[in-house]
Amino acid sequence: MEAVNLEGLSSVVDLSGVDRAKRADIWAGAAPNVFPGLSVQAIEANPSLGAIFHRRMGPGALFAISSAPAEVSYAPSGSPESHQFLTMMLQAEGSSIASQRQRQCELAPGDVCFIDERYPFRLCGLDYSQLLLLRMPRALVMSRFPDMEHLVATLIPGRDPGTSLLAHTVLHLLRVAGELREAQQHAAMNAVIHLLGATSGLAVELENVHWRVQKALDFIELNLSIPGLTAEQVAQAQHISRRRLDQLMRDALGLSITGQIWNRRLQRAADDLRDARWAGASISQIAFANGFEDPAHFARAFKRRFETTPGQWRALARPLTH
Repeated sequence: MEAVNLEGLSSVVDLSGVDRAKRADIWAGAAPNVFPGLSVQAIEANPSLGAIFHRRMGPGALFAISSAPAEVSYAPSGSPESHQFLTMMLQAEGSSIASQRQRQCELAPGDVCFIDERYPFRLCGLDYSQLLLLRMPRALVMSRFPDMEHLVATLIPGRDPGTSLLAHTVLHLLRVAGELREAQQHAAMNAVIHLLGATSGLAVELENVHWRVQKALDFIELNLSIPGLTAEQVAQAQHISRRRLDQLMRDALGLSITGQIWNRRLQRAADDLRDARWAGASISQIAFANGFEDPAHFARAFKRRFETTPGQWRALARPLTH
């Protein structure tokens, strides 16, 4: 695995110019400022290095971290809905142990694991480490890979060609992210999320989903903007009864066909409301573009799902992209 080239990136924290006797305290204080809820339990007294570099990535963010051996833990606060990110962790150099939800894995260079910010986790750097963290919108990842929450702190080995492809894509993204316009950042984030399916862990999960369910999900995604899309049409396209497909969908995803259609429409509308490409569109136009026929009905459904109005969501979500 190639080392992360940090040349030209702006740092959030960089200990290289700090007196060595003060570095541990500064690092321990900086970590929770960058990642609220994070705390440093142990770090060597006079760490030789420590730096955090940041790139905005549309609705998420990309971090490159260089650290001496350290132990950190994370404890979420507030409601689960306030923790909107699922993080992909790529070990570029060194080794680390990640623990979450009774699972634990040790990462070597090139390895990947996922961390869900809804739940506490611990991370132990065994030696000098370079890590890349890609914070992805949780709802967007879960809509594509509903079994992702069962894969947290699970080793996705770098020797797998799909994982290697993902790792090198994220490394290249770090280099060019500062040159991308916001619309390009959104497109890149969506592309990386789809690419997660190429990794060995998620590929197995996708294979375990009934093939009819996977075809139904693909059909729904392709036809989501059609206002008249019904569960019956989805089932007919799979040459299966609605009752049988509903059963398969509930077993795999916990949602009926209709539930999945509504879930994806609301989530995609929520994403569009904070997407710069839709900044000039009205809320009604976004509702229509995602298959809703009645803006008032959309607004009520949106508030039930996200506990805020579409207008408030649009106004409040903008800071999350910085």
